[in-house]
Amino acid sequence: MEKILRFIDGISIWTGKVSSLLIVVLTAIICYDITMRYVLVKPTSWVFEVTYMMYGVYAMLGAAYCHHLKGHVRMDLLYVRLSPRRQAVIDVLCYIFLFFPLFIVLVWKCGQHALWAFSSGECSSSSILRPQLWPFKSLVAFGFLLFLFQGAAEFLRSLQIAIKGKPYEP
Repeated sequence: MEKILRFIDGISIWTGKVSSLLIVVLTAIICYDITMRYVLVKPTSWVFEVTYMMYGVYAMLGAAYCHHLKGHVRMDLLYVRLSPRRQAVIDVLCYIFLFFPLFIVLVWKCGQHALWAFSSGECSSSSILRPQLWPFKSLVAFGFLLFLFQGAAEFLRSLQIAIKGKPYEP
């Protein structure tokens, strides 16, 4: 079981670090746009579309990594005062009633949108560039899937603590 959890963690870490490289590309594109718009007075018609797609991919591929690092916002007013076992019980309940239903629907619906975009050849209409939307939609769906897997790994860890009172030790 621990091998599977480490494998999921490894995928989340790898995709999070790789997606962080998109910020460098995103910054270069924005600098290019600023230079074209304000220095050469030749505004681009495609940069907005490319940047929102790249930022969406960056955010979705990095979300599982952020979850692995426990970097998402939590309401810690009461939670931090509880014992680790009670925290784990709350985590397990939140995963069962909130996280899994939401992310199963998100993966399912985003996957359907990505498949439809691929099969129909859907193109964006936001700029003259008119890129195909299936790569963007597929990466967003993949990001949700990674987040779901990372959540499942964290759920199993919390369940172990809730049942036994301590983390799994091989």
